[in-house]
Amino acid sequence: MTDNSSIGKEEFLGESKQMEQESLRRSSPKSHQEEQHININTDDLPLTESTSMEQQQLNEEPKRRGSLHVSIVSTLSNPMEEDSQEEKKDIFPNGDLEQDDDALADRIAQMMSLTQPNRGVSKQGSSIFGETLAKRAVTIDAIHRYSRHVPNCVLKDVYSEATLADTNVVIAQSNTTPKSQKYQAALLFIDMSGFTKLSQALDVESLSKAINSYFQAIVDEVVSHGGDILKFAGDAIFAEWRVEVEDEESITPPSTPGKKGNMRSSTRNITTRGGTRRSSMEYTPESILTSARGGNRRRSMETSSSRAPSARIRQRPSGKTLNRMSSSASISSESAHDPENLMNMEDCVHAAACCGAAIVNKCADYPIYEEMISGGQGPLVATLNVHCGLGAGEMAGVHVGDDILRREYLVVGEPIDQVAEACDTAQLGEIRIAGEALKYLNKGQPYKMQMTLEKGEKSKLIASRKTSYFNKKRRSVWSLDGKIRKPTTPKPQTMSLPIEEMSDLSLSKFHHLLSLYVHPVVLGDKDEKVDLRKSMKSTKKLINSGDQKQATDAELRSVFTLFVMPKMEAKISQDPKQNQLLFKKLNNIMTTVSSILDSFKGHLRQYIVDDKGIVLIGTFGLRGATFTNMIAERALPTCRYIHDVLQEDLKIECQVGGTLGKVYCGVVGGVKRHEYAVLGPSVNLSARLMGNKNNPGVLVDDAVRRKARGSNFISFPPVKAKGYEDLVPVFKPLTAKEARWGRVNPKFVGRKKELDLIYKLALATTKKDSTSKMLFVWGESGSGKSAFIVSAISKARSLLLQKKKRSVVTRNATSERDSLIPFSLFRHIFRDVLSEKPISDDSTLGSKSKNDDGFSLSSGSTFAGNAQIIRRLTEICDEMGAPRGFLEIVGQHLLGDNKGKVTTLEKAPEMDEIIEFMAKVFIRSTDHAEGVILALDDVQWMDSLSWKVVHRILETSKNVLIVCGSRLKESHPLSVTDECWGKLTGEYAEKKLFREITIAELNEDDIREMAALSFGCNPDEVDDNFCEDVFSHSGGMPFFTSEILDNCVKKKQCGKLKNGLVGWLGKDRDALSFANIEELFLQRIDHLDDFTRKVLQFGAILGMTFDSDDLLNLALELSKPTEDERKEFISAFHQSVQAAIEEGILTELFIEPDDDDEVQINQIDPHSPYEEQSNTNGYVEYSFHQTIWRRLILSLLLDSYVQNIHRHIAMMIERQYPVLEDRYYRTNVKLFTHHKGSHDTLKTAEVALHIGNEFKNLGMTDQSVKVYDGAIELWLHEEAPDGTERVAGFSPLVLESLDEQNLVSLVSLMTRLGQSLGSMAKQTQDALNRAVDQFQNALKILEYAPISSEVKDRSFTFPIYSGLFFLLKFGIICDPSDVATTELDLVSKFVAETKLHGDPVHYGRALAMQGETCHRYGRFEEAIESHVKLKQVYDVEKHSALVVAAYASDRCAQNFGVTSNCYVLTGQIDKALEIADHIEFELMPHMNLKNVHNSAVTLFPILWMLKDNGQIERSYNLFKKYLKEPFDQFYGKDGSTPFLPTFKPFQVLFDTCLYMEKDNEGDSKMIDESYFDWALNIDNMKCFPRSEVAIGNFGRGPMSISAEACLYLAKITKDDDKKMEILKNGATLAELTTSGIDGSNGPKNHFAYLQIKGVHDEIKFLLDG
Repeated sequence: MTDNSSIGKEEFLGESKQMEQESLRRSSPKSHQEEQHININTDDLPLTESTSMEQQQLNEEPKRRGSLHVSIVSTLSNPMEEDSQEEKKDIFPNGDLEQDDDALADRIAQMMSLTQPNRGVSKQGSSIFGETLAKRAVTIDAIHRYSRHVPNCVLKDVYSEATLADTNVVIAQSNTTPKSQKYQAALLFIDMSGFTKLSQALDVESLSKAINSYFQAIVDEVVSHGGDILKFAGDAIFAEWRVEVEDEESITPPSTPGKKGNMRSSTRNITTRGGTRRSSMEYTPESILTSARGGNRRRSMETSSSRAPSARIRQRPSGKTLNRMSSSASISSESAHDPENLMNMEDCVHAAACCGAAIVNKCADYPIYEEMISGGQGPLVATLNVHCGLGAGEMAGVHVGDDILRREYLVVGEPIDQVAEACDTAQLGEIRIAGEALKYLNKGQPYKMQMTLEKGEKSKLIASRKTSYFNKKRRSVWSLDGKIRKPTTPKPQTMSLPIEEMSDLSLSKFHHLLSLYVHPVVLGDKDEKVDLRKSMKSTKKLINSGDQKQATDAELRSVFTLFVMPKMEAKISQDPKQNQLLFKKLNNIMTTVSSILDSFKGHLRQYIVDDKGIVLIGTFGLRGATFTNMIAERALPTCRYIHDVLQEDLKIECQVGGTLGKVYCGVVGGVKRHEYAVLGPSVNLSARLMGNKNNPGVLVDDAVRRKARGSNFISFPPVKAKGYEDLVPVFKPLTAKEARWGRVNPKFVGRKKELDLIYKLALATTKKDSTSKMLFVWGESGSGKSAFIVSAISKARSLLLQKKKRSVVTRNATSERDSLIPFSLFRHIFRDVLSEKPISDDSTLGSKSKNDDGFSLSSGSTFAGNAQIIRRLTEICDEMGAPRGFLEIVGQHLLGDNKGKVTTLEKAPEMDEIIEFMAKVFIRSTDHAEGVILALDDVQWMDSLSWKVVHRILETSKNVLIVCGSRLKESHPLSVTDECWGKLTGEYAEKKLFREITIAELNEDDIREMAALSFGCNPDEVDDNFCEDVFSHSGGMPFFTSEILDNCVKKKQCGKLKNGLVGWLGKDRDALSFANIEELFLQRIDHLDDFTRKVLQFGAILGMTFDSDDLLNLALELSKPTEDERKEFISAFHQSVQAAIEEGILTELFIEPDDDDEVQINQIDPHSPYEEQSNTNGYVEYSFHQTIWRRLILSLLLDSYVQNIHRHIAMMIERQYPVLEDRYYRTNVKLFTHHKGSHDTLKTAEVALHIGNEFKNLGMTDQSVKVYDGAIELWLHEEAPDGTERVAGFSPLVLESLDEQNLVSLVSLMTRLGQSLGSMAKQTQDALNRAVDQFQNALKILEYAPISSEVKDRSFTFPIYSGLFFLLKFGIICDPSDVATTELDLVSKFVAETKLHGDPVHYGRALAMQGETCHRYGRFEEAIESHVKLKQVYDVEKHSALVVAAYASDRCAQNFGVTSNCYVLTGQIDKALEIADHIEFELMPHMNLKNVHNSAVTLFPILWMLKDNGQIERSYNLFKKYLKEPFDQFYGKDGSTPFLPTFKPFQVLFDTCLYMEKDNEGDSKMIDESYFDWALNIDNMKCFPRSEVAIGNFGRGPMSISAEACLYLAKITKDDDKKMEILKNGATLAELTTSGIDGSNGPKNHFAYLQIKGVHDEIKFLLDG
């Protein structure tokens, strides 16, 4: 055992190692060392000039059965020399294993027993050594079996690679593929036919015998003629005859990155046919120098005689270094070799031609008979046939794959196309030769027998069944050096691979590498540990029973076969770099496909380059690859992923065909050379579908479609296929996102005009830079609107596929619950389009990682789940510069990225920013497509934010067609803004970018066509009276018509009449025995069994759409079956659901999951039966086919029953997610729906308040309004008793029955609703009026409800006062005569309430409110008094954050600025300046910069006071630091705040003041000229009078500021015309401001009036002067 063997190092320790070293030391070169070797031999039947072997082959069918002899002989020499010779003679009398196996095993055991302790080895060492020999025996046996599955050229290359384990040479890269070798060869293609018919006529055993007897005959001919079988390509064979050269091109692993082909070769000689051939393996020079420690030396092997029939290669034990290894090996003196006897191209072509002629003679018209029970010959079953093509030229052999999963040996080159053309041209029983090979064949032919190609011919017939048209006996020719060269006749290939001195490490490597080329089924029956005796006894039995094993392993199985055709050329050129790129690409295809197949536990059958191009074949269903729901969960995803990864990651277009059917599975070929294969009609069909010109990417047959449970397909034109009598239906499988479409209604009729419009728009969308368009489809319930959209978009997509237009089609249908969820539309839309964008991944496709359920995913592929979607979104955000916080918000709430859960954001982007970027993400993710179809159904439920995104997509994208389906607007108003809708129906409609169609009723012709589809007849065979009746009852509504027809079919109420038409059976036409369509539906519901009705009731309560696991777990929760009953209950449940689907009540949709699918109740129930059935790739949703089904089912239920079910559902969700704050808002919205359905007012209010607050924090105020309204409805539903009026909108009985908790909940909801309405981004008068109503009604409820007086904690009432005060301050509550009294009274109540409560936060807020109110009404001393009290209770560090939490802004801090105005107005300027310092240095450092409104209210009063007191620059800096810059940072140009209208006037005014101040000091800078343009346009400066008054309460309004800016701009301009125009604008603004604050139209604002009065007077003076 050498030091190079890692196995030896581990197992031979101590005495065992001493024994080995002593044994080797005492051995001499002439000792009785025996050899351990593999001989792969065939019978020696050479083609010679002196024999008529060819004729003999034509007349006989030799039954040669060559065997591969495996000899395992120890290298041990006995330490005791006197016993050594005798023992060896006794143990190995014949020197090999050609003897009785049992006796041989006994002798080996006897030899092992001789290694006793007194001979230098312990019993432990003897045991270890024996175990190692057994392992080697098993390994060698496996090598023997595997060697029959690969060509000889692969065996040689793998042996060369494996023996590197005995050296210190290390290849630079961990993966050694691709390896390539160019050579010259003759290539023979043997194509057989007749197997399809045979496979349908015989049982598996007979079929296996028939197939392999035929293959055996062909294999025998190839082997006997010296050929090497490269591939068994289905029912064909590729065989080659290589030209022999002294130095073949090297097999080169890929060069190290950065090295430019700087490779040297280590050459080893391998004995072939009768001489020594040199093959070389290249390594990087660095690795060789490192291992050799002394330079680069070539490794050679001792070879036998050049003419030895069974030549062997011998190698002495390898040393520790390359030097030692080289010194111990030499070239035998017997190996002298004549280069003239090497096989040249003429020899190779002639040998291949003789082989082909023998095959067509021997195997054409080959009859297969049925075997009788008696053993005699039965009737003829089928006739097998063959034809051949022969080519010649330069080829390249390429090893592809990796060192882990699989390898394949590919052959590429021009001869492949040659043999394909020649074979296609040849008739059955013929062989034709390509023109390139014919010139070589002619060289050895007499002149008269030389053949030439006719014009237009590419090949020539050279032999048929009984006739050869060339001379098989060749003549000698003159060589270039003037000598006569006799033709070299190939002998059967004989290869001897010596493994005597191979270490355990190199032997193991040889075994491993060889196994990579063998089909996994062959490897599946792995060798187990056996003792040496059992191993040796079984070895020869396996060898001798090879042909029998072929039959016993053969099966007929139902197998899914997929053919993959990457659409690229595999042509070698004279450019080595181009070839290397080709080989690497071929290798990448191999590793990608094998990795994906392995991920889903499929098998790679073959990788081949043939006349079809590059083809890979995979299977599911063989031994080791059969699974439950195999087609839907493994086979179809594999097809799609292979297609997508090759296309997106490798940029290689490809086509995939997949079929399912009974096929022959087993070894095909001869005993000496065979492969595992699958044969049958479905295999041929798969290849046909792969190559179909209409293949859109993946096509499958009908058998796949029927087995793919839960999958959906698009029909394609049928094809004709071998082995199938009729045309075969063909389908394209839909992906998970495509499956959400629902199935196309097979009875869809009519609407031709509307369909043509969609087709036209879809095609127009694919034109370059086409403007995006929107089509609105209106339809009432039952009109067939959804069916129309599904059918139209499905057919439009098929049309685009057939026209080879790359398109993205995505659809979403919204539900009523979605209206509460912001951006609900884009949850699935985003998942769809983000999966369209390839990602960058540093991982390689070949690497694997296994998850818990045994699946493994290729890390570089595009078929990961939600995490992959999040990664792609992250990429786009990085690429396009997403607004800060966007990824967290959208990733968490929209896509379920629970790893990035949002807590607080430094900057929450404005909704306009989110909307804009969402549109950009959609456009970016689909910009690779020529056309995009965004189909949206039931948009009447779509939330307003989703509408805004859709509108932005329409405005900013190209090549997008948006199709919207909705109920009629009159009955179901849209949440789209009036502005948006007006633009669509106006500007866009004029440009024909927006169109509307209404789905009308069907006419009688349409109903006739639908009836014909239902009855399976032609439309003209339907009775007129029948059509009239159906039309009158259905009103022409497609859904109702379909249901009536289905009912007629089920009840067999229609049939053929005497006139031959299909109509009513019976005279009275009473079959339509229902008053209306609802009665028909009720009849059908009544006909269902009790359990199915119960399941439908649960579903109706869950919602219009619900997931299957929710429904099942609810049924389990309520029915509570025992453990013994559980399985039967679940089975009955699934049967009921299926019955509802078949009845047309429910539809089934597949939904892909995301990380936050916590709302599925199957995750809530720890005993969910779906634990073992869960599909990690998605889940199933059910939806009522029409709303009428759900409405009718709910109408049959008692309210109390419905409420009870809702309560159970809510409890199930809460059990799993007890912490409200930990749930996503989609979960909370679902929980809110069920709490509301259960009429649990307290829990509904709790969840609603939480959801509303979340929405508010995300800037989604509009959505919070909907939630609050929905919760308040629970108290509004009860009617007031007769004769009584509602109080604040509620029944007096409700308010009188309120307990404390319900009172607090109701008032809190109304207060929050008022706050949301008052702070909506785009305030309308209606919203503001509603806000006032909510606050005032809340106070009325507090006054009316009896329980109110008993409530001790009154803090929940404080926001009411704050809200009303805000609205009063901004002039929303308008009754000027009563405003002051109302406001002062309100404030007094608020102060009293908060003082009683005792909380400084609320008391401080009330005092601040009182001070501000007194300030506005000119009660300055009272305002200062309130401020003094405030300072006593307010500590900014302790209370500021609490005040903000309670009132959204620090109302206490804001009072300081107002008080500074009071000091100014009372002449206490020093006090005012002290407050300014306190605000700047004590308060503002504690304020949140993001709350710009709070900063503005706090600072605004002192900014004007500082300006008026000569501190203009300080004032301006405060404005910029706390207002302008934070607003720009956190909100941007699209942001909004009440003080925003003051920003521009403030900037102009202060820049102008500073300019004038600096100019006076002689340090003037140029004024911004744009300021003059701004001032010349009065529209830039006007604002709403209400805003002027409201902002003026804090100092000055925007028009007041603008008026003063106009004054100063007029003073500095030298243009008199501009000056006058600007002064006029300033005067107008000053007058508008004065009219609102001078007391003539409400309370006088003293400070604001003081500010504008002087400006107004000066402007007037300048104008008059």
